[in-house]
Amino acid sequence: MVNNIHLNFDALDGVTELQDGTPVVLWEWLEGANQSWKILPWGTDGGLHPALSSECTMRIFCSAGEEYSIAARDGAVCLAPADPNDDLQHWVKDMRHGEDIKDEYEQPAFALVNKATGEAIQHSLEKGHPVRLAAYDPDCPDESVMWTESEDVGDDFHCIRMASNIQLNFDAVHGGEDESVVQDGTTIILFDWVEGDNQRWKIVPWCE
Repeated sequence: MVNNIHLNFDALDGVTELQDGTPVVLWEWLEGANQSWKILPWGTDGGLHPALSSECTMRIFCSAGEEYSIAARDGAVCLAPADPNDDLQHWVKDMRHGEDIKDEYEQPAFALVNKATGEAIQHSLEKGHPVRLAAYDPDCPDESVMWTESEDVGDDFHCIRMASNIQLNFDAVHGGEDESVVQDGTTIILFDWVEGDNQRWKIVPWCE
């Protein structure tokens, strides 16, 4: 209590008999497990670093298949049918290091951090290989998870490319002009800019 700190939340008889319906009372501190509590963000925000848990989450999709969004799935990054209720498709665009990390055109860098897992999209090992997921600490700059956006490449779509090498861009592999091949499970790799619809991306708020 604000006006009496000697009275604490206590799950009555909770040490041995905690169950559905156990009442919560106020009691003096007895160092019991039934008096020790945590307050955490509800839902899957628990995967995010606390510094990111209040950020609006973003949807990432390409011109080759706007009905699909980038998702974290089974430790990989791929396209999935757009679903606002799927937290694996929600990303925080963390720009906190953008003042210090920029690409060669002075575009500010950002990380893309998954709401459900707390992992960031990481550079692939080399051109033509899939991007990866990596543990992310917003307090520790890591250039391997830093990306920038290009200027508008048509209809407000942009390239998403490595901050340290803007020649390598997000590419929904096999996307190209045939939208039918952009499908559930399409892999995201890094590749040279070849002006394909599968390389044109938007990052927009889910909350709009």
